[in-house]
Amino acid sequence: MDIVQHTDVVVLGGGPAGIAAAVAASRRGLKATVIERNSFLGGKATAAEVGTVCGLYHFSKSGGSAYVVNGFAKEFAETLQARSGTQPLHNAEGLHYLPYNIEAFKKICLELISHDNIIIHFNAVLKNVQTENGKIISASVIAEGKPLTIFFKSLIDCSGDSVISSAANLPVLKTDNYQAAAQLFTMEGVAEDNEGRLGLLIVKALKAAIDQDILPEFYDRVYIVQGSLKNNCVSLKIGIPLPVTYAPGNLQELKTVAQSFVENLSRFLIKNVTAFKNASIQHIAPEVGTRTGQRSIGKYILTEEDVLQCRKFDDAIANASWPVEEWGQQRRVSMCYFPEHDFYQVPAVCLQSATITNLFFAGRNISATEKAIASARVMGICLQTGYAAGCLAAAFASGFSQNDAVKQVQKEQL
Repeated sequence: MDIVQHTDVVVLGGGPAGIAAAVAASRRGLKATVIERNSFLGGKATAAEVGTVCGLYHFSKSGGSAYVVNGFAKEFAETLQARSGTQPLHNAEGLHYLPYNIEAFKKICLELISHDNIIIHFNAVLKNVQTENGKIISASVIAEGKPLTIFFKSLIDCSGDSVISSAANLPVLKTDNYQAAAQLFTMEGVAEDNEGRLGLLIVKALKAAIDQDILPEFYDRVYIVQGSLKNNCVSLKIGIPLPVTYAPGNLQELKTVAQSFVENLSRFLIKNVTAFKNASIQHIAPEVGTRTGQRSIGKYILTEEDVLQCRKFDDAIANASWPVEEWGQQRRVSMCYFPEHDFYQVPAVCLQSATITNLFFAGRNISATEKAIASARVMGICLQTGYAAGCLAAAFASGFSQNDAVKQVQKEQL
């Protein structure tokens, strides 16, 4: 027999957006329930070990990293920076990002939801939802192997893949092939203390091996995670040479190919690059890093033009300062920039379902085109859309005006 629970707001997904959403609802005095499929929090930030938070700072080629975010996103970033013992970095193109420690990220997330008003269900998956009169009134979940039915007033999809929209048979935005996936892994025993120099050594060795047909062409999709070279350890990111389709079996195929790539690459580096002579694999991130997936359809669909023209909105709930970043099945990433020192905004209507009155979205599955989400998917923006969605869902659950909720979010975040 199912266990039955009642709550105010359900949040599906315990990544950056989900944590922000649960905190926002809790801070408004409501009960929030988080459903997380892993045994830990952080979403792709920790399961795929992304390693850097992007979208927190102004797009600027000057040396200093100035926040473009405020409120919860800034609060989270400053705590993460202090716990990780890191500083923001930037590249020549003017992109600023914050390296972080994976365990610190997990711990901060856990501390934030260790609150009387927040319940977390780990190792939990959504089975189905029940819809009534234009609302979703309950969700059936398997949590720790046990059936659970949760009744609520509003819910927020922070799954990254619009799981709730799929369960409710709502239309979604999708494509045949999504952005290329990546696998993160860490090697220890690396005899080099300069990250730039190590990167050049890797590139040179791989290029020579590819030119001589010793390695396939896709072995040029290897990057150092910026700021990760510490204590003779370095994290590497590899682009997986297999399309992301989300067809049955596709994620397992990606994981299998990634595992083989990591093993072969590490053996090559140990044999051919002096700095890796005594190195070994310390660990491999438990999940493949998928960048984009299907998105829910909201009252407005954010477009590439909105991003690149730095459009501002009357109902804006987030300041967004990351370019359109697309990873295809080739080594070089495609970047489309907007003017330096400027930014675009995400409107509240991208977080509100077009058809279900009590359904909200945040993170990677906000209502946006494939090009727009290539920018809006980064963590600095996900933290903001998550917090805003939590505020909007809390207002709905409390019978308050959505317009008033937007104005409150603007005071806190913008």
